[in-house]
Amino acid sequence: MPVIAVALVFFVYQLIQDNRRPIPKFESNYVEESWSAEEYLRHLNNRAFNGDEVHRLLLNRTRQKPGVYLESLEPVMDTVGLTVVNVFHNVMGDDYIPVITSGNDYPFHARNSKHYFNKAIDFRIKNIPIEKRRMVVTGVEDKLKGKARAIWEKGDAEHLHVELLE
Repeated sequence: MPVIAVALVFFVYQLIQDNRRPIPKFESNYVEESWSAEEYLRHLNNRAFNGDEVHRLLLNRTRQKPGVYLESLEPVMDTVGLTVVNVFHNVMGDDYIPVITSGNDYPFHARNSKHYFNKAIDFRIKNIPIEKRRMVVTGVEDKLKGKARAIWEKGDAEHLHVELLE
C-alpha cells in the first residue's frame, strides 16, 4: 500500500512539473472600430445590413436598464434606435452611451401603447443637463420626421419615448 501512495505522489508531482511550461501569449487580431457619430451614421447608410446585425448594433451602441426586453422589436425600430443614438452622440459626444429604459417589458404602459406592439422604445434623458435634453429631443424629432415620433415624457420617470408612426 505505501508503494502505491508513493507512486501516486510521484505521478502527481510529475504532472505538476509538466504543466509548468509558459502559457503561450495570444494576441487577438480583432480591433474595435471607433468612429465619430457622423462617420458611424455614414457607414450605416452605405452598408447593407441584415436585421440581426442592425439589432446587434443597437444593443452594442446602447446600455439597457435591467429587465428591458428588446428581442421582439420591429426591425425598423432598430434603425430608428440607431438614429436616436446618433443624435445622442452629436449632442453629448461620441463617448456617451445612451440607456434604453423600456421596450416591450413593462406591464404599466398606457392601454394602447406601441410598446405592446414592439413599435416603441424609451431612452433615459433625466441625467442629462436641461439644455442638452432640449437639443437631443429636437434633434431626434428632426431626424425621425415622417418615420417616427419622439415624445419628451416628463415627471418622475422622465424619458424620451420614440414610437413608429402609423
